[in-house]
Amino acid sequence: MACHSTKKLSDEVIEQQAHTAKQNGEWLQAAQLFETIYQRNPTNEQANYEAGTHYLKANQLQKGLMILKEFDRQDENKAADFNGRIARLAKAYNKTGQYAAVQDLVDQYDYPKMYRGLAREHLKALIQLQEREALAHAFSQYQQSGIYDDKGKATNLGFLYRAICNELLLVGNQDLLAEYAAAYTSWATERLPKDKRNWAIATFYQQRYSTAISPLQEAIAQEDTPRHQLELIGLLGICYAKEKKLTLAHCQLLKINSFPALPLRHDAFGALFYHQARIELALGQSATAIQSLQKALTHKAEFWSNRFVEDGLLKDLFGQDGFERLVKGH
Repeated sequence: MACHSTKKLSDEVIEQQAHTAKQNGEWLQAAQLFETIYQRNPTNEQANYEAGTHYLKANQLQKGLMILKEFDRQDENKAADFNGRIARLAKAYNKTGQYAAVQDLVDQYDYPKMYRGLAREHLKALIQLQEREALAHAFSQYQQSGIYDDKGKATNLGFLYRAICNELLLVGNQDLLAEYAAAYTSWATERLPKDKRNWAIATFYQQRYSTAISPLQEAIAQEDTPRHQLELIGLLGICYAKEKKLTLAHCQLLKINSFPALPLRHDAFGALFYHQARIELALGQSATAIQSLQKALTHKAEFWSNRFVEDGLLKDLFGQDGFERLVKGH
């Protein structure tokens, strides 16, 4: 509901306040401010998107879902090439366990470019529903049609392969994970030597950690994007931990700690403490990993805590009191 203190403020002032709250990681305040803008103009699709998104970030999942659902489809921008708000609605459905509803969104999506976030949420929902054949069919369709990022630029299929492998790891379907990790590796191998990052990550998801070490080292040496390099170093640290090469695993932690400041991107796992937590968990240091995740939040990284439960590499923390408090408390 609109706050009393905002009733006399212009939309421009409220929007400025909302973006400031967003930049400061004050998700609930940002959500409420964007909701005020949306309430004043229910045809404002961007305000609806922002309000719903930030309620999800604030761990108010049902509230975020409700706002995203109530937007009238007649007011969608049909002149656009794609629609990211629908992808956010799909995430809200997945977050609340309404997986079948995601398929309906995809069936009704009538934009010329398939937004990659919606494709990802679709495949995740099919995995949760254990729809193996539908998963294969949908993935094949995305291979043919292509997927696009938030700038409308075509994105390679590594984005979807990584999402599939992570979700299968999350649900514990090792047989299907082995199948898709092998397919991912074959696809990535064809892209060598230009793209070693996907090859290394694909090898990692095959869970033969001793075999993944060399591809990860090669990819790190080639990678010139800091946030991708950081992700690869984190995966290498996990491999060393799994192989009981503890000194080498700790060396990766030191490398992460010495990294320069990075864009604080949640979607690319761009926060230093997040990768640190993944390695610490692989080392069996659950309490320390939880502390690192807390640091990722308190250092104003662009994280929301319920994002942590979407990461299959953090699965061993699920159910632990400290982790559950962390997720529910933000």
